[in-house]
Amino acid sequence: MSKFLFAALMLTGFILQTCTVFAGGWTQAPGKGYFKLNEQLIKSDSYFQPSGRKTDITELSRYTTSLYGEFGLVDRLTLVGYIPFYQRISEDRHGSETKTGTGDWELGARIGLLTNRATVVSIQVMAGLPLGDSYTDQEVGLFTGDGEFNQLFSLQVGHSLWPTPGYLKAEIGFNNRESDYSDELRYALEAGFMAGERVGFSAWVRGAKAIGTDGEWTRNDQQYVSFGPEINLHITSNAGITAGVTKYTGAHNVLDAPAWDIGIFFKL
Repeated sequence: MSKFLFAALMLTGFILQTCTVFAGGWTQAPGKGYFKLNEQLIKSDSYFQPSGRKTDITELSRYTTSLYGEFGLVDRLTLVGYIPFYQRISEDRHGSETKTGTGDWELGARIGLLTNRATVVSIQVMAGLPLGDSYTDQEVGLFTGDGEFNQLFSLQVGHSLWPTPGYLKAEIGFNNRESDYSDELRYALEAGFMAGERVGFSAWVRGAKAIGTDGEWTRNDQQYVSFGPEINLHITSNAGITAGVTKYTGAHNVLDAPAWDIGIFFKL
């Protein structure tokens, strides 16, 4: 595999499969919050090409340690952040190169439009900060960032099924990307419920559709549909552990591998 192709795979595949957070339309009360420390693993020896066809590649691995947080600043205004503060990326062969460092951060806010009802509606604005290493002259192209400042605008809706201990969520958004990348339409659906007082289950479908490709795909145009389950075990009423997996399909420029997640969460 050429260095150019390998760099393209790393830049498009690994960076995309990082953040799996989907919050829905609820805002946090002032002074309250939710925080999650997460470890994600992706290993892949297959890749969705720009055409959507799969191809075999040398196995690649990425470990990402991240912090996700929500904090209620004032009524109806919640600060939101996703910080992948440590990544380790490597090509899995003897004597292979390894890259470590921070990834690209996502910081923003959620504003509640309709609150204190069974159905809530919010808007969210996130900025993607290019803090990861996207230096294009790397020897083997082990990038931890994509080098672009993007903005994601989304409309979020949540619905409580109370007195049944469950919920439904939906989201649609627009990801404004820089000139080397196609803009994206983002969407998501999620459902969850509590089985007793300590165990929660959820399942989701999330996707991104590239805008303006007109059937002519380049290595920077990304598109996918993902789905997966998650389980949350409450150790106390405000803290616990979580585990989940995300699978990608119908993809362009994405690694063909599940993303495995395990973390701990805490509620203020």
